[in-house]
Amino acid sequence: MGAVVAGSFPTVNVLICTMGRASVVEVASVYLAEREIPLRVIVVVDNPSLVRADFVARFPKDERLHFVFNECNLGLTKALNRGLALCTNEIVIRNDDDDQPAPERVRRIVEYLARNPNCDLVYSHAVGKDVQTGRSWVISGPTEHGAIVTRLLKRNFIVHSSIAFKAETVVRAGGYDETFRHAQDYALYLSLIRAGAQFGGISEVLVTRLYAPDSITVAMRTRQIIYSFAARLLHEAAVGGKAGAVRVVLRYFKLLLIPNWLRSARRRMGWGR
Repeated sequence: MGAVVAGSFPTVNVLICTMGRASVVEVASVYLAEREIPLRVIVVVDNPSLVRADFVARFPKDERLHFVFNECNLGLTKALNRGLALCTNEIVIRNDDDDQPAPERVRRIVEYLARNPNCDLVYSHAVGKDVQTGRSWVISGPTEHGAIVTRLLKRNFIVHSSIAFKAETVVRAGGYDETFRHAQDYALYLSLIRAGAQFGGISEVLVTRLYAPDSITVAMRTRQIIYSFAARLLHEAAVGGKAGAVRVVLRYFKLLLIPNWLRSARRRMGWGR
């Protein structure tokens, strides 16, 4: 695979948005350790109160590392679009600032896309880990396009930090919908389904998703569910599915009845999201 990567595959963008938490340095460093595959690591800093020089000094010196500092707090969705606008190369790998990528993640994605040139978005399996107990579980799903779409039309099973996509396809579909302050990843997947994009999956764990009390997934769980609900209703409205809309309403009504403390307890036991 080395000859394919070095000779013909385009530079890969790694897109990370952060408020400045310490873990972002470790995340970026994992990618910068990759020396064979050409890449650019774009870090969008969405925290104007940070001292820029001090923040940059925490990272290794590397010409492949690029910082974007927002003059005001834009929120994750707008920050993602700002970073996406700078991804001039074909492939974009997403990573949140607190999820841990496997050292081989870039290589596995490049290998997959070289074998599957028609794929627009590929995800991998992931491990979920509760930081309070250390318990973990595998977050997996189908790897074929049809099965992925079918599953996504039931629920979002794809970890945002596990995806890579063709920048041109996502930009053509409108990028991240800035209406969604949360669940912007699910809104993106559904918009790509409507745009006829091709999905693929890597049946290998390439990222560890950390569940901490202050993470968005945990702290904003109810808002995440409501925004996800909105994304599904928007999709059903776009495709004209009345029966589907009814099923969505019933499903999300049941989801909202599950208390957050019960979800947290399940994660602490290692029983999933």
